[in-house]
Amino acid sequence: MKFQPAAILGTLALLAASAQAHHSTSGIYQDGVELELKGTVKEWRFINPHPSLKLEVTDDKGETHTWDVSYGGSAVAHLKRRGYDATTFKPGDVIVVKGHPTLLTTAYGLLIEGGNPTRADGTPYP
Repeated sequence: MKFQPAAILGTLALLAASAQAHHSTSGIYQDGVELELKGTVKEWRFINPHPSLKLEVTDDKGETHTWDVSYGGSAVAHLKRRGYDATTFKPGDVIVVKGHPTLLTTAYGLLIEGGNPTRADGTPYP
């Protein structure tokens, strides 16, 4: 069997592109829009491949929606380095999050990039 450097490099490039696409938030969130939400923690799951934070938020019309708050492609190990753990958020905690809302306005999703949520009194997590 003959060594084919071009074929190997091509395969590696395709694998890298596939991995990037898996963790990409492009086309999902509104990059130019930042939204602040105050809500009650419904669920915090500190699990791989991606932790999950669900908030119940009441809008200006008095309607309550469950928002899925994402840390992008962050896995448990990434958030541990930032000080998060399985007990960071507890159901019933009132928190404030800032991030980019989904392009699909009925999806109720928010992407946090870089910043951390705060408690209702302004104290930052974690």
